Amino acid sequence: MTYRDDEFAHAERARALIDEIAALEREKLAHATTEQRLEDARRQLASLSPPQPEALPHTPSALAHAIAFCVAAAAAFAGYSLLF
Repeated sequence: MTYRDDEFAHAERARALIDEIAALEREKLAHATTEQRLEDARRQLASLSPPQPEALPHTPSALAHAIAFCVAAAAAFAGYSLLF
């Protein structure tokens, strides 16, 4: 057994949900439009700005060379000490 008030409450809730869904769909559409405009603006900016030069490859520093030399010298000393 249902009451008319229950049917009215269900209908009101359904209308409220439909309105909420419609509002969310409009927001979603507006957000998608904004995202598209953002991508277009980024593409246009990239086409206007000059190409960036490629970064030079990173070369080892003098400290790295000194460390490698010390390790090689220590290994040679240890090897020479073990042989003789």
